[in-house]
Amino acid sequence: MVKYIISHKNPDTDTICSSIIYSIYLKRKENIDTKVIKLGELNNETKFVLKEFNFKEPETKTELEENSEIILTDHNEEKQSIDNRKRYKLIQIIDHHKIDLKTQIPLFIRTEPIGATCSIIAKMFFENNIQIKKNEASLLISAIISDTLYFRSPTTTKEDIELVKKLNQIAEIKNLEVFSLNLFDRKSDLGNLSIEEIIKLDYKEFNMNNKKIGIGIMETTNVNYGLDRKEEIIKKMKEILKKENLNYLFLSIVDILNEKNYTIYANKETENLLKIAFNAKIKNNLAELGNIISRKKQIVPAIEKILIT
Repeated sequence: MVKYIISHKNPDTDTICSSIIYSIYLKRKENIDTKVIKLGELNNETKFVLKEFNFKEPETKTELEENSEIILTDHNEEKQSIDNRKRYKLIQIIDHHKIDLKTQIPLFIRTEPIGATCSIIAKMFFENNIQIKKNEASLLISAIISDTLYFRSPTTTKEDIELVKKLNQIAEIKNLEVFSLNLFDRKSDLGNLSIEEIIKLDYKEFNMNNKKIGIGIMETTNVNYGLDRKEEIIKKMKEILKKENLNYLFLSIVDILNEKNYTIYANKETENLLKIAFNAKIKNNLAELGNIISRKKQIVPAIEKILIT
């Protein structure tokens, strides 16, 4: 029976690349046949990376046969995963986020507090002396650079930096700084997206003490693209708050190069939360959060501290 490798909803470069490369790892190490699927449309950065290094875009599937065996990459929380996940047999998780799940059976889980899931998978290749081809090393590097914002993010570890150096001995990307800027230009290309797609492009929903919160991230080298559309974003956010029964919703526009955060929100409850959690400067539904640029390591823990403790 084929095993499905599944990335999270609103897929980014790390989740897609980790799914693809982990499929290759399992085939080379244990001769396990897998099928990589995605749950949503890819952003322009991810599309660029796959095309640049000659990988096919995974098929989109949001439903599988009951009891299908599934492997999760770059996520573990049910809200971020395939719908009706309990219908399937979860057998493996490879992730770098906090663990929040109960399992029916023992399973293989590898998680590490590291900058990208692709960093973990690169380590698995090296630990087991499994060959990594040039385009595979390039894909791993792309994901690590994307998720760590080329080592600007506080999620970055020394291991991420060393792994990129080691992988680039294989990939031979001539100038990683220039390559990273090229990636970020693609990440910043949102011209073909609707306002709701911009809000949901890199979006995760959390339940904290029975409060539902939606957090969107726009990582960009052109913050004005989002800020100039603030009123449209606020209007759409009000619709999403009502439609999805959320208590809080905001979109953090992260200036990659200057490491600054400009957060748009739509209701008073979210404004109060941002004030308390981040001591944010707020004016006209825009909160300046300074150098708070990581949802995983900075934004979510600060909000949990307010809503849970």
